[in-house]
Amino acid sequence: MIDLDRVSKAYAKGQPAVDEISLHVDKGEFVFIVGDSGSGKSTLIKLLLKELEPTSGTITVNGQVLNTMKRRRIPKYRRGVGIVFQDFRLLKDRNVYENVAFAQRVIGYPSRVIKKRVPETLRLVGLAEKYKSLPKQLSGGEQQRVALARALVNRPEILLADEPTGNLDPGNSYDIMKLLEEINERGTTVLVVTHNKELVNTFKKRVITMRRGVIAHDEEEGEYIEA
Repeated sequence: MIDLDRVSKAYAKGQPAVDEISLHVDKGEFVFIVGDSGSGKSTLIKLLLKELEPTSGTITVNGQVLNTMKRRRIPKYRRGVGIVFQDFRLLKDRNVYENVAFAQRVIGYPSRVIKKRVPETLRLVGLAEKYKSLPKQLSGGEQQRVALARALVNRPEILLADEPTGNLDPGNSYDIMKLLEEINERGTTVLVVTHNKELVNTFKKRVITMRRGVIAHDEEEGEYIEA
């Protein structure tokens, strides 16, 4: 599903942000990526989204080599990769329904598909009754659920979550992680970047620990290992 072969990314002279990483993630896996600030986690996510190009090495996602992918194919590739951020990034002037529908409208889905998919996805994240609410009328946990719904509405094979609980209290953080686990159990490959030691140790998934641009530890059913 995801393969990195000796991938490096250097922004300038000095230590690369990612330094000759080799990594394989199977279809349907749930992986935590942990490490201190500056360890290379966010760079790794941007490489998988093809927001950045590697300095060296090869990145293959679902059989597609990102290094040689033509620019015109990038939007289609990204439809298969959902992304959730720490700061929600919702459209403040649109309600819950329209925030989720926007992800389908922007790539030209017909109205009949949108009218079916959006309510289905809102039910999945537990927000079916909030479809008319504006973001400012929602709690932080609810806003992150909207962001999740938006990432999932196009039914991506891979979901990348970059610090999805960073702005949430412990209760909401657990609920969001439990929802990510349920999404994974439906077949979606999930990669979660997080600093939340308690959640990592509670959910007992594969844990990849990054340190200074390299993979320091890679453990099945691992724990958060301090740098």
